[in-house]
Amino acid sequence: MGMICRCETAVKTVLPVARASVARKLVDSFGFSQTEAARRMGISQPAISQYRKNIRGRAAGSFAGNPAFAQAVGELAKRIAEGSVPPKQIPEELCRLCRMTQ
Repeated sequence: MGMICRCETAVKTVLPVARASVARKLVDSFGFSQTEAARRMGISQPAISQYRKNIRGRAAGSFAGNPAFAQAVGELAKRIAEGSVPPKQIPEELCRLCRMTQ
């Protein structure tokens, strides 16, 4: 059995939570439609729907005890809402969120 890279684990656990958290903020706090939130994040509208229904990113509560993560999610969502983070930059921003949890 080979070694597992931290990023492999993050892609399966942290990344869906980070995306779900940002998507929920865009819709719930900033009033974006699912379609607009998806466009701003560079993902599909069905993905946003699944995040909101807890089909994807269900472990969001597991980071509830990490105030720095929650603050960073809020700041990223705000920057996306303001239009200062283009969709092509989102993966880099999500990597930053993932690194906060390791």
